[in-house]
Amino acid sequence: MDQVMQLVADRVPVFASVALILGTAFLFSILRSSKGGVDKIPLVGNELGNVEQRRKAYLSNAKDLYQQGYQRFKNSTFRLTDTDGEKIVLPRSLLDEARRLPEDYLNISKAFEKSNEQKYTGLGGNQIHTDFLIHLIRSDLTHNLNRINGRLTEETARAVAEELGPCEDWTAENVYSKLLRIVAIVSGNIFLGPELCRREEWVNSAITYTVDMFTAIGKLKQWSPWTRFIGQYYVPELKSVSEHRRKCHEFLAPVIAERRQQMKQGVAMPDDMLQWMMNKTGDFKLGDDDLSIIVLNLSLAAIHTTTITTISVLYDLVIRPDLVQELRKEISAVMEQSGGVLSTHSLYDMKLLDSVMKESQRTNPGSLVRFVRYVDNAVTLSDGTHLPAGAMVEANHANILNDPQLYSYPESFDAHRFMNLRKGTVEDPMAYKNKEQYQFVTVTKDFMAFGYGRHACPGRFFAANEIKLMLSRILLDYDIKMPEGFTERYPNLSMGLDALPDPTKDLMLKRVKAHV
Repeated sequence: MDQVMQLVADRVPVFASVALILGTAFLFSILRSSKGGVDKIPLVGNELGNVEQRRKAYLSNAKDLYQQGYQRFKNSTFRLTDTDGEKIVLPRSLLDEARRLPEDYLNISKAFEKSNEQKYTGLGGNQIHTDFLIHLIRSDLTHNLNRINGRLTEETARAVAEELGPCEDWTAENVYSKLLRIVAIVSGNIFLGPELCRREEWVNSAITYTVDMFTAIGKLKQWSPWTRFIGQYYVPELKSVSEHRRKCHEFLAPVIAERRQQMKQGVAMPDDMLQWMMNKTGDFKLGDDDLSIIVLNLSLAAIHTTTITTISVLYDLVIRPDLVQELRKEISAVMEQSGGVLSTHSLYDMKLLDSVMKESQRTNPGSLVRFVRYVDNAVTLSDGTHLPAGAMVEANHANILNDPQLYSYPESFDAHRFMNLRKGTVEDPMAYKNKEQYQFVTVTKDFMAFGYGRHACPGRFFAANEIKLMLSRILLDYDIKMPEGFTERYPNLSMGLDALPDPTKDLMLKRVKAHV
């Protein structure tokens, strides 16, 4: 007994030090959560208790908190407590002003690093990598879309047929998992070329890197901000993320080395993003060792988001067989006119499909918020709202999409909503001068699925083309229906800010005998 007491006595200083560190961190967190000047902004959920109680409420039911905030403060700013502390939620009326503020005031990079736990995940920590990738997407990928669409059309047809299979009779398929592979392969054709895109090393890394990354972020968010330095050791996915990076480097290093040798020899080089990167590394003072992580981050940005959007549309379509037939007519007509090769102009002509995709995004927003920014320097907005340095701000995206003053009968899925708005055959509540602002790829303060302002997703044009190509091929080649006993759309899974289509559900597929 004396030995036990002595052991405890020996450890008391250690226990006391840990308690002091945690206590100080907890107090510091509370002090930081009440930054100067924000007390005048109403706090939604204040009645729930202290910071930790509000944080737990956010984890379990963030949707209700944002909805409550929108109902009470639709035209003014409010605060709420999330997993990282307090956020300031800007009203729609201030978004134009906010988006025009320079990066010195509202900073997207620091917001990204904070939201994605960059300190532990390494995601977003290299601004040169980010700038390089954005430049490539804008100047090379988007600029060349019309030229590469033929390749995308062929790869999509091949990947859909191989991954979904013959399905000669009604067959239950987990289409989500199939789509992940299809998107990884089709995207990989442009990212790495037609030979590498089907290699399992690529397909596996492209899919699982993102899964492990966001699983790690989600697990870290379960820990209070002041204990995440401990929590990181209980998140095995962080090691998996590092392993993915190592394997991707091993996979691409010899490919890059061989291409460098061929470039010296004057050999005609592949036409893909990896080569576009290699051609421009010198301009950004990057080395070849940087390219594997940039390619992985490209897959992280592209593959799961494209898959989620596509499966969400299919979940909306499978319970609307008449709409499927209407889409088939539109797709068949466009493909007949284009000879089966879909140019960007041909895809533009699929206006009903575009409308369906946008309505699916409206009724199933992937995130409750958009326009997330870190306040680098304090600023006071025109209505007197003071944004202190160190605060995080965001827009109440999902509730804007469900506002009856902006979208009539918002609770209803209207497949023709945005097509009719583009045609000008229905009243336009936003009174846009250019009705093309109702396209799937367009970003406005009323529809921020791809972000808002100068940092709107640069890859949305490629993603839109890819989604249309996949949906066109699936709808022409397969009949779809719900499994027996199911008649309504599968409900989304809510996890904090995110509401995602259920990846575990099956759809019934049957190959269409005659197709384009």
